[in-house]
Amino acid sequence: MSSTVNAVNAGNIHSVENLVATDLPDGYWLEAFPFSTTIGPRPDLVGYGLGTANQRSDIKLFQNLNSTSSSGWKKTVIQQLQFPVAITYADLTRNGFNDIIVCDNYGPNMDDLWGPDRHGGRVQWLQNPGTKDTNSHWVARYIGESTGMHRLLAGHFTRSDVTEVLAFPVIPGSSQRNSPVDVILYTAVYGGDPSNGPNSWSKSVPFLATFHLIHDVKLLKGMNNARDMVLIASREGAVALWADVTGGGVVWKERVIGTGLPQSENNPYWGSGSVDFARVNNDDVGYIVTCEAFHGNIVSVYVKDNNTAPTGGESLKDSSCEWKRVQIDDFGPLSAQHTGTIHHVASIKDRTENIESFAVACIGAPSDKLDNQGVYMYSPIDLARGKFRKVKVSHASAARLAISGFTNPDVTDIASISYYVPGYHTGPDPPSVRVNKLHPISVTSLGKEALLRVPRPTLIPRGKVPSMPMITIAGWRLTLKVLHPSVVVELGPKGGVKVIYGSIFLLDGNEEFTQYRTIAPGPKEVSTTKFPSHDAKGRVKAGTKGAIILHVEPIDGKSQGPYNKMSDITTENVFPVLDVPVNVKSMKFPFTKVENLDWGRENFKDFEFYNMTGFYVYFDDEAMDQVVHIQAWTLGLGETARFHNHSDKAFCEVHHCLSNGAEKAGMRYFRDDDAEPVDKELELTKAYVESKSKLLIVPSMYEHGPLWKIQDGHVARPQLRSNGTADYPWHAWLSSEFGDHALPIKPPLEENQQRYDLWLAFEFPITAFRY
Repeated sequence: MSSTVNAVNAGNIHSVENLVATDLPDGYWLEAFPFSTTIGPRPDLVGYGLGTANQRSDIKLFQNLNSTSSSGWKKTVIQQLQFPVAITYADLTRNGFNDIIVCDNYGPNMDDLWGPDRHGGRVQWLQNPGTKDTNSHWVARYIGESTGMHRLLAGHFTRSDVTEVLAFPVIPGSSQRNSPVDVILYTAVYGGDPSNGPNSWSKSVPFLATFHLIHDVKLLKGMNNARDMVLIASREGAVALWADVTGGGVVWKERVIGTGLPQSENNPYWGSGSVDFARVNNDDVGYIVTCEAFHGNIVSVYVKDNNTAPTGGESLKDSSCEWKRVQIDDFGPLSAQHTGTIHHVASIKDRTENIESFAVACIGAPSDKLDNQGVYMYSPIDLARGKFRKVKVSHASAARLAISGFTNPDVTDIASISYYVPGYHTGPDPPSVRVNKLHPISVTSLGKEALLRVPRPTLIPRGKVPSMPMITIAGWRLTLKVLHPSVVVELGPKGGVKVIYGSIFLLDGNEEFTQYRTIAPGPKEVSTTKFPSHDAKGRVKAGTKGAIILHVEPIDGKSQGPYNKMSDITTENVFPVLDVPVNVKSMKFPFTKVENLDWGRENFKDFEFYNMTGFYVYFDDEAMDQVVHIQAWTLGLGETARFHNHSDKAFCEVHHCLSNGAEKAGMRYFRDDDAEPVDKELELTKAYVESKSKLLIVPSMYEHGPLWKIQDGHVARPQLRSNGTADYPWHAWLSSEFGDHALPIKPPLEENQQRYDLWLAFEFPITAFRY
């Protein structure tokens, strides 16, 4: 296990991992690439490895085919280069298509860098042909060169009329780890026709021999008086760079935000190795995250010392704004070469989050320490004290992260590429590119049932409502939703809502949220789950601890009952194809006749009694507490589900009726003090049932409250048997016209006579009813 400092390890997040490519010879760089400058299409990916002295690297465009009509990724080789390192992009031809800017000819490693004689550290731009399916390589055009070129940023640093490229070598020559490098600015120079792109580039050196071992750079777009500024990770630490153009000229400035990991004896690497910034509410630079140092093992954040500090880029430029470094994680001791496992850090840009999270890419060093390989996500718990929740998103080796909505613009994905560099680190697995979907609700298969893991309502941002369509049953669609405390959502006037955790309020006739609902009505009572008829918007307000609800929505054009044949009660898996694993999307949820189930063969021969399983809902955290288990049942007219008392299973059950076939069906229950065994013959007769039990009719879109025995002084807390099960009286669902037909009914009722009941069973853990 990694030795966590302020990171609370919450285990693995059950994200959907989709492979983009597996047939890769190596791996190093990955970039989210918007092929077009127009807003709308989901970004593609550009990825590649470093190659070798004998094998050029294929620069690969992974076309994003994910849409409602198709899915997946298509690989196109757009160039072949020797030792390419980093890319950035900009529309250099001003035609609406982004061109790629790349540095190559790096050399085999830091101790064998290519110099000027081999055009070492060359910077080029690859012209976008305007189509993704070209058979030709993108045309490469020269920008400049400098030995050890390692990172690039395109933006508007001193001018707004043309693109500028800041270029950052890592070291100035082979093995020169203690020598500073020049930061170079290339400025595009255009001829008569801008659509041809720049015909040359002017070169200047904003920072001459100033920084050491620059390993990562981040663009802060428009945060310097509408110009762009930069954060770098170097031996100097996390450093902000910007151009001051307010006086008419250009004055480049720098400010060390934090010095990072302190220098130690014999270790050439200190300071920072990767850096990014994350938003806190309306402050786009709310905190800074770094990994330390060069290929290091430390994760740290920098937080502002007070709430009155400047925001955005000003907080980086203003020397009065103090930043406090807090170390939050440590992946263990470094190797003999003073390197570790973290190669890249990236914030997760999400406007719906109050405080953004971040992720780190771990290459997997040492290779026998599995916890040091993969992608980890850190979410703030208490930012001021540097407390974060840590979850593992992917187990595969990761060199770089690309974060965007690749499959759904409303859901954040983390794409990553393996760190696979022959001669340095290759790891146990072949290199790949994959996308991990960070849907807040994850779904996996559990035998014939689906397991949904949901966030606790208090942990989701107020502006976000995690939602997961699950299934259609007959004419109903069931969708799970998680509501932050006190949040209000509009679900539309049709159907209703079943609470499975927490509580909600609905509007009364005075437009006030006073109609209170929780996971069950009062004991031996029924209550509607419909939206109030006077609310045309179907508004729901979550209670003080939030809520998890099942939105039960009628499907237009389909019958919501009564049903006179089982072929009318069909089911369809409606889990979104892009949000769940393939095996979940392929799951079927059929109704099975109970006489064909092991437990039902003896007592339900020739009964029109059917069961559909089902769904487990758990909280997706270390405790992984169960929320509920959901299944569905149908029962033919005049029949019984037979009396039972759950003496062998510990749960508390509530039934929600979707269709009360002939309107007189519901739950029958014995008196609490009637503990005599049920007569298995007589329970099929009307006289016995009516003498022993009481009927609680559950109309369509109603649910019933507790039937179990309740502890004195409590509303719903169950009495427990010695084996820990809830102490139930005998009870069962009986359909309308029970006792009007001898059971089993032979021959079965004709379709024009039959009226099936359809209901959902919610099996809650006993601890859900502590009140």
